[in-house]
Amino acid sequence: MKIDTMAAAFYSCGVALSEDFVRTLGMSALATPANPASAPLGWILQAERAHVGADITSGGATIYDGDRLETQEDGTLRARLGNSQMYLRPGTLAEVHGLPNGYSASLLRGTVVASAPEGQTFQVLANGATIRPVGTKASVAQVTWVNAKELLLTSNVGAVQVSLDGGDVKTIEAGNSFRMEIQPEAASPGQNGSGGTPAGGRNRAIYFWIAAASVAAGVGIWRAMISNE
Repeated sequence: MKIDTMAAAFYSCGVALSEDFVRTLGMSALATPANPASAPLGWILQAERAHVGADITSGGATIYDGDRLETQEDGTLRARLGNSQMYLRPGTLAEVHGLPNGYSASLLRGTVVASAPEGQTFQVLANGATIRPVGTKASVAQVTWVNAKELLLTSNVGAVQVSLDGGDVKTIEAGNSFRMEIQPEAASPGQNGSGGTPAGGRNRAIYFWIAAASVAAGVGIWRAMISNE
């Protein structure tokens, strides 16, 4: 296992996340559903400088299946999706869809904190990877999109499972953080005369453990979610 001490500083702001999560936020702007023809999926609990689709949103606005949730560089958003919740940090864009017992979020940029109580689930999709809880226990996970080949992953409460392109599965136990690098799998000499990557080859993931990662933020988020049940 490789230790990535350079990325550890990224998580130094984690403790402040729980404070952001429970802070009372609000906006006076009115909001309209971005996808009024689709089924209601949830609603906004708190929002500051955030959008649902093209509309500025505020607390209480309805979220529909297929909506895109976006925060500005200084904005935040917390949403209830069924019995679960999701928090968007500044500069984040995610598209949400319903699952039979939870929700799915496609992360296009930024950072999401996904949480689900016992018996519910979530999945975060990014760069061909799928991040979901292991089993049906309560879970909180943070996923950051760094670029098209890199993610930062933290399991705050409960273990999460990471799969890439339908394979290459890794379990991240609670209290651990990893930097995930996605690389094309090299071809054998018989597959390609130059020994390079074969066309259509499957990607593989390399994980770097992030030393001294903070999980206090995730615990604070989980407590905030319980307090709002």
